[in-house]
Amino acid sequence: MKVLISRKDLQDTRSGVPRIVLQQLHYFKSLGHEVFVIAETLDKSMIEAQGGIAVKTFKWPVSGYFLRRFYDWQVSRWIAKHQPDLVIGHGDILNQDILYMHNCVHLAHERVEDTALAQQDATGKMHTAILEKGSFKLLICNSQLMKDDLVKRFALDPARAMVLYPAVNFDHFQTQDPEKIRQEWRAKFGFKKNDLVIGLVTSGNFKKRNLGLLIDAFKALLPDYPHIKLFVAGKNIDADYQNQAPRQSTVFAPAIRDVKNYYYLLDIFVLPAHIEEFGLSVLEAMFCKIPVITTKFVGASEIIQGIGRDFILQTLDQKNLVHMIIQLLDKKLACDIANHNYQTALTLNIDQQNALLSQALKAHGLFSRANT
Repeated sequence: MKVLISRKDLQDTRSGVPRIVLQQLHYFKSLGHEVFVIAETLDKSMIEAQGGIAVKTFKWPVSGYFLRRFYDWQVSRWIAKHQPDLVIGHGDILNQDILYMHNCVHLAHERVEDTALAQQDATGKMHTAILEKGSFKLLICNSQLMKDDLVKRFALDPARAMVLYPAVNFDHFQTQDPEKIRQEWRAKFGFKKNDLVIGLVTSGNFKKRNLGLLIDAFKALLPDYPHIKLFVAGKNIDADYQNQAPRQSTVFAPAIRDVKNYYYLLDIFVLPAHIEEFGLSVLEAMFCKIPVITTKFVGASEIIQGIGRDFILQTLDQKNLVHMIIQLLDKKLACDIANHNYQTALTLNIDQQNALLSQALKAHGLFSRANT
């Protein structure tokens, strides 16, 4: 069987969606299918390493809505010519069998900017076209937060939508000696043995991830807890945040491929986002046995169980965030939460998520096409 996976940008795996695409590629290849991956920017070797066939489209030189429709037009022409048996889209093409959405661009703009997204916004316009005018047999959302918003906003049939949480390839995060990594990487950034390092590790978009709230909470803690340090990692960290943070107590680091090294140097992971449709960094931190503080507006908060749920902010409030961090200075409590989070993370492994995908394909009449 011939499978086509479409995602407009597949340059590297420092963000979550390319990693998900690679997992899908590996899954369908494991079933013995011929898998093509089409994109306008891609790392061909990355696709071929997983046994896929890379297809590169021409990139329109000017950004905007036309660029997105031009990409869709090229994918449509490829589909018409090569007739794949199953088409999987990741929010960049109008017509597909399985539609994966990774962002609620309208809801995100409303929460971050406190105003409606402009009708002419290129991404929002494309998402609206996909969900209102496009076609799909199954919509896969990465959280209940996303499903609730998209079903209501676009009047979708809830029976054609499901929640499938992203999975992490835990092999990439396994290490025989996490303490060795912890010490080596803390030393790289000048952290001392008794420093307590709280941090945010993400792909970027620090306004959406509400880095300002984390910095303000950190500054409120410093007078009474001078041994606490702040670590922030990701792409394109705005200079305003760097100026806002106390220079002597804060480290800003670039995104890296082997991101586990960043998680293991932390004592507490904090993602106080205005909204995060899922937030793969939360799941990764959980697997690395780091206690997590996040918000109810982060989709990954839905997976947190037991005592860890006490560290989900119900409002974006500095006082409550400070209180939660202080609670986690109790090493026993922090350890208990970290171990509980780890056990929860183990249940969201790739094999389990692939099994759920197979069930969904069968339920929506796509099973025989994906397994013949």
